[in-house]
Amino acid sequence: MKVLLVANGFPPSGQWGTEYYTHQLAVGLAGRGAEVHVLVPSRDSERPRYDLWRERRYGVEVIEIANMGDPEKSFADSYSNSRIEEIFAAELEEFQPHVVHFTHMLWGLSVGLPRMAGEAGVRTVLTVTDFGLLCHRGQLIDWRLRECSGAVSAAACARCVREPAPWDAPPVEREARRLVVSAAALLGGLGKVVVARDIEARAACISAALESVDHWIFPTRSLARIFRERNLAPEQVTCLPYGLDEARYCLPRTDPGRRGVRFVYMSQYMPHKGLRCLLEAVHLLQSRLPESVEPWQVELHGNGGSDRARLYAHNLIDQGLPRRVKDRGAFEPLRAPEVLARTDCVLVPSEWHENAPLTVLQARAAGVPVIASDVPGVREVLEPGAHGLLFPAGDAHAMADAMGEIILGRFKGVGPTAVMPFAQHLDTIEAIHRGREPSVMRSASLRERDESVATGSV
Repeated sequence: MKVLLVANGFPPSGQWGTEYYTHQLAVGLAGRGAEVHVLVPSRDSERPRYDLWRERRYGVEVIEIANMGDPEKSFADSYSNSRIEEIFAAELEEFQPHVVHFTHMLWGLSVGLPRMAGEAGVRTVLTVTDFGLLCHRGQLIDWRLRECSGAVSAAACARCVREPAPWDAPPVEREARRLVVSAAALLGGLGKVVVARDIEARAACISAALESVDHWIFPTRSLARIFRERNLAPEQVTCLPYGLDEARYCLPRTDPGRRGVRFVYMSQYMPHKGLRCLLEAVHLLQSRLPESVEPWQVELHGNGGSDRARLYAHNLIDQGLPRRVKDRGAFEPLRAPEVLARTDCVLVPSEWHENAPLTVLQARAAGVPVIASDVPGVREVLEPGAHGLLFPAGDAHAMADAMGEIILGRFKGVGPTAVMPFAQHLDTIEAIHRGREPSVMRSASLRERDESVATGSV
């Protein structure tokens, strides 16, 4: 079978969850005999925009399109791009895939791609990996960094897109920006700032394009429920946890010994990821007994993420970290098993819904306990007491208490446990690619055990 994967990035440059999962899917399917091509935008290329290059990487053909950020591009270009569609059409014609599987279609791509594949008679599958199809900011977090239900007016969404967030710029500059965009909005946007009609056009374009998706995959039920208003037919939907090759995580673990417990944070340095809460928890632990006299440390593996978060990262990281915290920077994605082999506990202090945190799945595969926020996307794949501990999102005191349980050796986990064996994940993907209804599967690791993992009950 010929499979074309379309994603927002791919290792080694693509560093986060969607990109890593796309790699695992590509390599896994290729290992079973599929001919796999991967089409991705390159956001940091110095090549001319829309330049195209190909290379064999990890045993699959990777096609990269130079499409870096451009402050002068229109809002519509963020979701609908005719040049990207032309490149996609050429790849469809040349490769002649049997199925196109999207793990993303924004951030340098175009939502029109499923429609084009459908018109070419090619089956389309979409794994939803974030909230970008519902929310331009991507996390259902508004410009004030507050959770958004998504059930708001186009005018409210437009304000959220154009308003500078707390970490977009220093206070004086941020207020100046706010005055400028507010004035432009009153004048209809002037073609420079987003207004309600732009949000309405985006929603209409995405809704029409997604009519061409033959099958939807959601990595958690909580994510599926958020998309419930699309009234998807049950036979079109599969709830399937991300798959990863658990064999790669079976590395010898290092003993804490004299060095003490090593906590690891491996995510972006962005407000919704909860890094501030983590650092507050560290300050608390450093000032109380008995944890303050025990040997332990926290390693941060990440970066500032988007330009909009660089001030946040600078404020927390560059201005001085607690003495037990070290900034190690981001690592190449495929080194995750190696990093986890010398990790005693993974920290996931997210302060947003979390669609499907791959970090938790990686830690489980490696047998590393996780301390995480009790948010919907996490609690489906982490059973407290077995795989780690949960605490209320944003509660630094509760997070410090959970970390104390690890430092003092009170937590005993269950060891390596994949949410779903990788082979079973690939079996299901292949069935979906061929248009067959996936077999009903049950996973004791998911909270709602009365529902099957691969059904349309969302």
